[in-house]
Amino acid sequence: MKAKSKLRQAVDLLCSRSTATSEAYTQLVLECVRANEIDQAKRLQSHMEHHLFQPPDPFLHNQLLHLYAKFGKLRDAQNLFDKMLERDVFSWNALLSAYAKSGSIQDLRATFDRMPYRDSVSYNTIIAGLSGNSFPKESLELFRRMQREGLAPTEYTNVSALNASAQLLDLRRGKQIHGSVIVHNYLGNVFICNALTDMYAKCGEIEQARWLFDRLTNKNLVSWNLMISGYVKNGQPEKCIGLLHDMRLSGHMPDQVTLSTVIAAYCQCGRADEARRVFNEFKDKDIVCWTAMLVGYAKSGREEDALLLFNEMLLEHFEPDSYTLSSVVSSCAKLASLYHGQAIHGKSILAGLDNNLLVSSALIDMYSKCGLIEDARSVFDVMPTRNVITWNAMIVGYAQNGRDKDTLELFENMLQEKFKPDNVTFVGVLSACLHSNFIEQGQVFFDSISNQHGLTPSLDHYACMVNLLGRSGRIDQAVDLIKSMPHEPDFLIWSTLLSVSATKGDVASAEMGDGRM
Repeated sequence: MKAKSKLRQAVDLLCSRSTATSEAYTQLVLECVRANEIDQAKRLQSHMEHHLFQPPDPFLHNQLLHLYAKFGKLRDAQNLFDKMLERDVFSWNALLSAYAKSGSIQDLRATFDRMPYRDSVSYNTIIAGLSGNSFPKESLELFRRMQREGLAPTEYTNVSALNASAQLLDLRRGKQIHGSVIVHNYLGNVFICNALTDMYAKCGEIEQARWLFDRLTNKNLVSWNLMISGYVKNGQPEKCIGLLHDMRLSGHMPDQVTLSTVIAAYCQCGRADEARRVFNEFKDKDIVCWTAMLVGYAKSGREEDALLLFNEMLLEHFEPDSYTLSSVVSSCAKLASLYHGQAIHGKSILAGLDNNLLVSSALIDMYSKCGLIEDARSVFDVMPTRNVITWNAMIVGYAQNGRDKDTLELFENMLQEKFKPDNVTFVGVLSACLHSNFIEQGQVFFDSISNQHGLTPSLDHYACMVNLLGRSGRIDQAVDLIKSMPHEPDFLIWSTLLSVSATKGDVASAEMGDGRM
C-alpha cells in the first residue's frame, strides 16, 4: 500500500506541473505497469496528451497499451491505439491481446488481418484468443498458417493448439502436435504436459493421459485436477478417488476444482455420504463446491438432502447462480414440492435469474409436475429467449397434464419458430397422441422423426407407437413395427405389447410379448 501511495503522490506531483519531459512520463508509466496501477496510468496519459509538446515514442504508448490489454480495458486500448502516430509490431500485438481478453473475436480477426507485419507473438495471441473463446477450428487453422509462414510455434502456441484439439475431440491433430512437441523437446514444460493430459483424457484415451501424468516430474495443482476430472469424464470415478489420496500424499492440497470433481466421482459411485464428508471437511468452499454437492445429491435421488443443503448454503450467505437454482428447482420437481419450488422461484426473481434459460426450463418442469400447468406456461411466455430444452419442458409438461391439443399446437409453434426438435420433443408429442388416441397423427409424427428431422426413433418412441397401435386394435401393425426396429426391443417394448394384446384378447401376441420378457 505504501508503494502505491508513493506512486500516486509522484503522479500528483507531475500532473501539477504545466510541462514535463518524456523521460519523466516514461519512468512513471513503467512504475504504473509494474504496480498494475491502471487509474494512475490513465491520468498520466491524459496529462501527457495535453502537456507533452513532442510526440511520445512508441515505447511509452506500447507500455500503456500493454497495461490496458492486460486488464481487458478494450476501449482505452482502442482509443490510445487510434491516437498513436507511430505503431510497431508491439503496438499491434498489444491491441490483439486486448481484443482476445475481451472476447471481441471479430475485431481480433480484423486487426490481425490488417497488420502490416506479424511475428510469433501475433500468432500466439490470436491462436490463444480463438482457442480460449471457443473457436477451436479457427485456432487450428491459424496454427497451420503460422507454420506455413515459417514461424516456429512456441511452447505456449502448442498449449493453445492442444486445447483447441481437445475442444474438437480431434485426437489425430492432438497426436500430431504431441509428435512436434517431442521433436522440439518441450515435454519438460508442465503447461505442455497438462494440455496433452487434458487432450488425451477428453478424447477418451485415458490410459495415455495417465501415462503422461505419471512421467511428469514437476506436477502442479492443475496437473492433478486435470487427471482427476479426466477419470470422472471417462466413467472411472473410483480411480479419481484413489488419485485424490495420492495427491494429498504428494503434498498438493486440493482446491475448489478438486473438491467439485471428487464430489461428482463419489456420487457417481453411489457414495453420496462420503462425498458429503469430503465436502464438510473442506473449509474454503465456493459456490461451485456447493453446487457440485447439490447436483450430486439430486443425481443420487437424494432430493430432500439437496433442499436442506440449499438452505444451509443460503445461511452461509452464498448467492446461488443459475446452475445452482436450476438444480434445486429440478429436485423440487422430482419431489413435486410446490412450496419449496415457489420459494426458490421467488429467490431466482430477487437474484435476477428468473429469465435464465436453465432456471426457466427447470421452473416450467417443476410447475408442470406439480400440476400447475398455467404457471408453467406463464414462465414460458415471459422468457426473452428460448432454446430446445425450454420448448421440450413446456411440450412434455402439457403432455403430462393431459393437455394434448395444447401439446401439438405448441409443437407446431416450435417448428414455425425454426427450432429443431429432438428425441425428447417427440416423446411429448407421441404421448399426447397416445392419450387422445390420435392414431393417424401419431403415425405421421413417428414417421417424421427420421424422414423430416433426421433423427433415429428411440425405444421410448417405439413403445408409444406400439401402445397407440395396440390400444386401437392394430396388434398386427404393432408386431410388424417391433420386427422392423433397428435395435433390440427391450423390456418396455415387450411389456407394452403384452399389455395391449391381453387387453384386446390377442392371445398369440400376448404370448409373444410374455415369452420375450
